[in-house]
Amino acid sequence: MQEIRYFYKRQLSFPLSTHAQALWSYLMYRGNEAFWHFPIRLSLMELAGATGMSLTMVKRARRELEEYGYIRHKAFGGNRPAGYYMLSCIHIGQQMGPKLTNLSKDRAEADKEA
Repeated sequence: MQEIRYFYKRQLSFPLSTHAQALWSYLMYRGNEAFWHFPIRLSLMELAGATGMSLTMVKRARRELEEYGYIRHKAFGGNRPAGYYMLSCIHIGQQMGPKLTNLSKDRAEADKEA
């Protein structure tokens, strides 16, 4: 929730187009569905269908999000879907990802010792 709040706070100083906002929202939704494990692999056709935009508008919105530091994307060539990485609006430029819980940290430390 904090990321969403900071996204809109950032809009006051550095507004994005409505298309870029829609794409960011969909990417956040998919990031949540993937438990924040990146890259999220999505085709342009899926992005266009989910956001109601044309392929050209998706490309423009994606470029805008990259230029303003909201996402990174990596093309894998051919017909393979691109990989998307969400960047934090709280810690500008830092890639978002799953957070370790105390239990996970304890297990990770135990694995290192073993």
